[in-house]
Amino acid sequence: MNLITIIIRVVAILSALLLPLTACLHIHPDNATDLLLPSYDYIIVGGGVAGLVVANRLSEDSDVTILVLEAGELDTSENTVTVPAEIGHGWNPQYDWNVTTTRQSHLDNQSRPYALGHVVGGSSILNGLVMARGSRADYDAWRDLGNEGWGWSDMLPYFIKSKNFSVDIPPSEMTEYHINPDMSVHGTSGPLQVTYPKYLYNQSSNFLQGLSELGIPLLADPNAGTTTAGGMIIPASMTVANQSRADARTAYLDPVLDDARPNLHLASEQTVTRVLLLGADARAHNIPTPPFPGGLRRAYGVEFASTANNTTRRQNVTCTREVILAAGAVLSPVLLQVSGVGPARVLQGLNVTVEVDLPGVGQNLQDHAMVPAYYNYSEPGLFSTRNLTAAAEEYFANHTGPWTAPLISTVAFPSLGILTAGGPPLLLDSIAASDPLGLGLPRDTDPTVLKGYARQREVLLKLLRRTDVGALEVMADSVGTLTVAIHHPFSRGTVRALSGDLLLLGGQSGEGEGSMAENVALDPRYCAQPEDCDLLVAGLRFNGKIAGTCAMQRLLPRPGGVTTGFHPVGTTSMMPLELGGVVDTHLLVYGTQNLRVVDAGIIPLIPEAHLQAVVYAVAEKAADIIKMDDKTRTEGGNGKGVVRPPYDKN
Repeated sequence: MNLITIIIRVVAILSALLLPLTACLHIHPDNATDLLLPSYDYIIVGGGVAGLVVANRLSEDSDVTILVLEAGELDTSENTVTVPAEIGHGWNPQYDWNVTTTRQSHLDNQSRPYALGHVVGGSSILNGLVMARGSRADYDAWRDLGNEGWGWSDMLPYFIKSKNFSVDIPPSEMTEYHINPDMSVHGTSGPLQVTYPKYLYNQSSNFLQGLSELGIPLLADPNAGTTTAGGMIIPASMTVANQSRADARTAYLDPVLDDARPNLHLASEQTVTRVLLLGADARAHNIPTPPFPGGLRRAYGVEFASTANNTTRRQNVTCTREVILAAGAVLSPVLLQVSGVGPARVLQGLNVTVEVDLPGVGQNLQDHAMVPAYYNYSEPGLFSTRNLTAAAEEYFANHTGPWTAPLISTVAFPSLGILTAGGPPLLLDSIAASDPLGLGLPRDTDPTVLKGYARQREVLLKLLRRTDVGALEVMADSVGTLTVAIHHPFSRGTVRALSGDLLLLGGQSGEGEGSMAENVALDPRYCAQPEDCDLLVAGLRFNGKIAGTCAMQRLLPRPGGVTTGFHPVGTTSMMPLELGGVVDTHLLVYGTQNLRVVDAGIIPLIPEAHLQAVVYAVAEKAADIIKMDDKTRTEGGNGKGVVRPPYDKN
């Protein structure tokens, strides 16, 4: 170690020992200046699912110090957060970044609201509780895109590790709703509680019966990995005892309060505005730059500002090991761009010094576009969340009854063969016959990203030709809506910073204080690949077939417009550099030696799953990778598959 590193580590350790334990975990924004250490071993940007999982696992080693910087506040357990029946009918804007998309030129030229968690726990405080992994084929597709070690068999241990799964419903209901999970693929001692709701709506049975009439299989366990092409009851991230939301905060943060880990600090209402990299910026701060082979950049800290005080005053905190981005698939690429890592032409337009020209940053955005189809129940006696008073009283008295049911518990994943009545999938033939390069992508897309997209299309075509993989999801909610979501989209969007200073409204013109959300251009580009909308139409027609079954004949359809499933991935894709990738299989950003991304942005191809289960597993795996890399580094190795120099040359 060089002298500077030794001094920083000694100060960090002594400061951690001297701080009172009650102040060591959550640092209130009013006390951040006084209580933050001058340096930590690891700085994690974002206190959502990925950030809290990694922080929890790294802090198991009492010899390292970890700082989590989260822009949002702690939630106060409002009913809209915790009560299953209240979830999904809108979200608290206090816990949302309140981002909107750009105008969607391939649809109606209108923008869409896009919920992103702005709270400790991130989007696990806002989501619909659904715990779906996707199929074995989804993760084997990641491996086939050049990511050895990320197939289904590699991910399964981390799905298991993250989960505390239990089945607490009567055997008669298990039979009626075809629930019979394979416990060998579920964890029973992990941090996150997962279970089936104790109450299922009458219409759930109608929906499943309707699928059976159409010859669609019912799956006993949608998360076993064998197949997802069928209908099912989905488990939820809920506590068994109270039948309330289980989230990343309650699973991975709150328990360590009892452990009183003085090596873990979480500072809320602190917005990171930049990652500090050794290079031109480091020289400006009089920090020596060692001659790393290959010119790899080293992250030595972050710049941040208090969002509690609405100030643009910045302060820095440094680290001795790594900066870990866990701000999500929308904000992590934006932070990379304003820090000098991204497409050179984008950075130059922001007047940001190009530290690493990395064309894939902010490209390859994928999402589950969806269309709701509304139905009116005519059968008397069906309960929906519109029947509020009695159900609310029962829930708050006993934590039983209809309000324990999430908005979504009953879903189907029809394969493309089912959607096309078993005939040749002409839709796929038309895609395969078209030119993949430049098709449906922005004109200024880098050649490496185009090459990566062409490879993705090959993998997607193979996936959609399978009979055990769903092309769409149909979600039957509790209020009479059958929502169709495309789960293997061909369209790709972008995320870009609008300003080199994320807290300066009006960008470089300096028109006053702004917010991060106002400086993000989020363009999902829904249906830029027209086949995606063709698939959505096929899904709506499939809805009509379901509604026409004997079990569902009392329902009448009325479709809505295309919107988002709030499942963004891919903007910092884990793929080879020559395919437009941003991180390698150890989640290190190309061109850097100690800057990682651990959130949904690294997912190279969106799975047919609601993302929370996936991100929990990705983050669990990321924590093990970080620990392994640190161990091999201290033992003189470079880490399997990772080419980078040691942290210190002296």
